[in-house]
Amino acid sequence: MITVSDESDAEYFNVEPVDGYIVKTGGSINYEAPFYYQDSYTEMNINFNAYLFNSNGDKIADGASPSTGKYTDNGVKKIKVTAPKSAGMYRLVVDYEGTIDDVPFKGSSQAAVRVVVPITLNAEVTNTGDVTSSITVSFIVDDNIVEGSETTLDDLAPGSKKTVTYEWVTDSLGEGRHTYKAVTADDVVLSKGEFYIGHDDYQWATMVIALLFIVLIVALLYIVRKPVKNYGKPKGRR
Repeated sequence: MITVSDESDAEYFNVEPVDGYIVKTGGSINYEAPFYYQDSYTEMNINFNAYLFNSNGDKIADGASPSTGKYTDNGVKKIKVTAPKSAGMYRLVVDYEGTIDDVPFKGSSQAAVRVVVPITLNAEVTNTGDVTSSITVSFIVDDNIVEGSETTLDDLAPGSKKTVTYEWVTDSLGEGRHTYKAVTADDVVLSKGEFYIGHDDYQWATMVIALLFIVLIVALLYIVRKPVKNYGKPKGRR
């Protein structure tokens, strides 16, 4: 009797991100799916299928590429995930099934994919000197340096301006107000700013003002439409 082996008979099979599992909406991120069989063998024919699912368990079309492939030897398959336009938690699932020396094998592995809306940081850089120079700019958010945000502006002419933009892909910030600043390599502050995640004070203020406005309209309508009681003619006219 031939039994179907599962992934425990493989020395190793796993789906794992190459450079983190966080990706911006509409962006792409790479994963690896290594498969190794511990014993010696003559022939390997293992097919795999890759899928991307949302948190509801719905399959995302064209979310994983390649969506199918084959292992003919121990090795690593690279799979690119294309992020949907909606932020949220997703799952990359890779199933495999086939034979090694005519012995059936099958199994599955999965990895998390976190899709976020990127935080866009902007800074306007002006060369206030008299000579053309290069300026290196980095961003600091809530007094913490943003890794990877360093940008060098080459050959910036005197008096000229350029805007530095950095899309920060992160899920490390909580809701509320956050501050950021752009600094040079010499810690000279070029510009400052702020942004909000989730609802902010201005949005709440707008909601309160709108609510008060609606209450005021209702009150005015009540006053205008309130029936006037007829108490008869003044005494002098009776």
